[in-house]
Amino acid sequence: MASEQIQFENLAEGMKLERKIEIDQCRVITFMGDGLRVYETPSMIADMEYACRDLLHQRLPPGWDSVGVAVDIEHLAATPMGATVSVAVEIIEIIDRRIRFGCAVHDSLELAGRGIHERFIINVDNHRRRLAVKRAKLQR
Repeated sequence: MASEQIQFENLAEGMKLERKIEIDQCRVITFMGDGLRVYETPSMIADMEYACRDLLHQRLPPGWDSVGVAVDIEHLAATPMGATVSVAVEIIEIIDRRIRFGCAVHDSLELAGRGIHERFIINVDNHRRRLAVKRAKLQR
């Protein structure tokens, strides 16, 4: 199957998205007890990834989406359950269908996390077909 050549004119370096997220029980560590329930790193990464995906998805034509392919994140400060964070993402580089984002998470007092996330734009139908072939091979 030949690689599709498509231009994504609606994407540009410098595009940004920011969202506010309350740190609820689903986003905190539990292993240190009730008094130390803070924003967990996997949830911070997921919140950054979803913000990046949403920024892209709003601008992609029907039938296209993106998948995460790389994460380089630093979790810098503890944010307690109940606090609100601001997740800000910005497109910093576009190389064909590979998109690099700068990401930052701030609570009301400080920078809680930062890093780089990369996503790859995919054709959903082609991706579905490739996965069906792989599933069939795995079931043999």
